[in-house]
Amino acid sequence: MSHLERTLLFVGAVAACLTAAAGFADGSRAGLLLVPWLSAHAFYLLGAWLVLRRGARLQMWLLISVGLLPRLLLLPTEPRLSEDLYRYLWDGRLVAEGVNPFPHAPADPALARYHDAMLGRLNHADVPTIYPPMAQFLFGAAARLAPEPWAWKATLLALEALLLAALVSLLRARGLPQERLLLYLWNPLVVVESYGSGHVDLAAAAFLVFAIALYERERFRLSGMAIAAAVLVKYMPLLLVPALLRRRAFGTLAAAALMATALFFPFLAAGPALWTGLATYLRHWEFNGSLYALARPLFETGAPPRLLLAALVAVAAVIVGWRARTLSGAALCLLAAWIVASPTVYPWYLVLLVALLPLHADAGLLLFSGLVALSYAALGAARATGIWALPGWIPWVEYGGWAAMSLVAALSLRARRYRRTEACATESTPT
Repeated sequence: MSHLERTLLFVGAVAACLTAAAGFADGSRAGLLLVPWLSAHAFYLLGAWLVLRRGARLQMWLLISVGLLPRLLLLPTEPRLSEDLYRYLWDGRLVAEGVNPFPHAPADPALARYHDAMLGRLNHADVPTIYPPMAQFLFGAAARLAPEPWAWKATLLALEALLLAALVSLLRARGLPQERLLLYLWNPLVVVESYGSGHVDLAAAAFLVFAIALYERERFRLSGMAIAAAVLVKYMPLLLVPALLRRRAFGTLAAAALMATALFFPFLAAGPALWTGLATYLRHWEFNGSLYALARPLFETGAPPRLLLAALVAVAAVIVGWRARTLSGAALCLLAAWIVASPTVYPWYLVLLVALLPLHADAGLLLFSGLVALSYAALGAARATGIWALPGWIPWVEYGGWAAMSLVAALSLRARRYRRTEACATESTPT
């Protein structure tokens, strides 16, 4: 093993240990959470630099082992930063028993027979479920295994194996080194949010990357089914529709539509209640946004800026869909646009973007996926008061860091291209 390989392995091991430490922190004291998390991210960025700029190499089994260590340590733990996982278990228990989770909020007396200790662990028990049908089927599968957090996290681990296989396939097809896998696998945010808190976004990322891999292998119908699964875990991949229309992927879209219909069918008896939870989220949720936070003071209510920013994202979906060279590039760009425009940006929303970083190593997003952890600085006060009040400087650091790093990366790329052009011109000049 070369010195560079040993250095990369050491960096990964330190990042893994610090990531596990962050995953075990409960967030009530910001320092106990953010110090190991941000330190882990610093080592992660160093590992990314060693691979991307120094050409460091590492055997696949070592690469995966380093990433697997904090995952396995956190898999049996209770979530410490979010209660969302208990909502998954609640919905899953209903689905497993043949009960439609959409018509009634958990606190509704109609579900009194299910009221137990878990009800007290739910956030927003007065709001019907927001999670789409494919997520519900996954929740039900985990609940049948066991109505415990470890069962859901084990489900995520199985789906992540699919994601990693798809990423390896895409890296090989594009002639990219397998070590770029660490841009996803070693990312502290993915581990803490997926195996500490158990957020469902990893499932959406797995189906999305799998769909892209199938599309590039010209398995268009299967790709459409996987895209539908991704959309019906988290709705954001719906932004890829214009990109698919641009590619005239009508078979893919038809398969996606049929798959979506099949997934919705068991829940159609809920009628308009299918959308009650989602509508509540879209109207009222806001946290850690960027453009929305700047636009909101200009309007009497939050509805106009939400609609305006949604329209801008829709326009971006059309423009990017027509110009992007690859489906993965379109996905990364559009998911980034959605993050910038969204009124609500929780750290786990970044899992979908991080899953695409091995294919598109964006420096700004590599940094932002760590800086977004700063939003947990408000967690302790929120638990004490029930109000999420994020210190005003945090979004400026998060989004400002992203913008600054993206600018530096763009200028550096431009400089490298200029030097290459000058070198070619010099070589071609007759002496």
